[in-house]
Amino acid sequence: MTTIAHAAAARRDEDRIPFEHALALATTSGARVVSVHAGTEPDAAERILGADEVLRAWGVSRPVQHEKLVHECCDDPVDTTLDALRRLGPDLVVVGTHARHGIARWMMASRAEAIAENLPMPTLVIPTGARSFVREGMPRIERVVVPAGDARSAKAACEALSRLLISATAPTGEVVLVQVGEVPPVEGLPLPPGWTCRTEHSSGSVPDAIAEAAESADLIVMATHGQDSLLDALVGTRTERVFHAAPCPVLAVPLH
Repeated sequence: MTTIAHAAAARRDEDRIPFEHALALATTSGARVVSVHAGTEPDAAERILGADEVLRAWGVSRPVQHEKLVHECCDDPVDTTLDALRRLGPDLVVVGTHARHGIARWMMASRAEAIAENLPMPTLVIPTGARSFVREGMPRIERVVVPAGDARSAKAACEALSRLLISATAPTGEVVLVQVGEVPPVEGLPLPPGWTCRTEHSSGSVPDAIAEAAESADLIVMATHGQDSLLDALVGTRTERVFHAAPCPVLAVPLH
């Protein structure tokens, strides 16, 4: 991993936890962090959190290359953010999100959802109020939930997870495959040495089953096709609904 993009928010208090995840992953992987902000305000760069400020609070002396990119191109800030991220081409995007439901979700497009659905690289989404996997300035990932509805999606999710675990220097842990309903078993998934895998079977809605399995997890990883129907546009894809119910960060992996 060479570049981690942090989709910066206008308010520092809302942005600190997502930025900490980007920064912690950069400290273990050696990647640079680029904070991307859509706007024309003259003081926009000054309002973006700086790496030195957070590293000092952690007591971490190792420097991290951090750049601030204020981008303007479109009337819509989400489109502007997407344009900046496409031009940057990072290995990973980190973004925070608010949980919205029903009409509020439909009327107010989520920046995190737009990024996860429209970019070719994985997006680490940090829901407001979710548990952080950053502890004492380091990423600590030991238990991961992966939905396994089909072999292709589970394989894509585990491939992206393996890259993240290597970058986070997570030597051991457990992956819990969640299968809802009658689906074929999934075997032979790519995981780093030291990581084990087991399957849990559930019933009911997929987002509820994933959220329940993740009550004690550090991360959820799921492959996504993006929106492909009118129903998805109205109520959200399964991935979007997981964003809103997740008790921990979610790594959304695009299926091409």
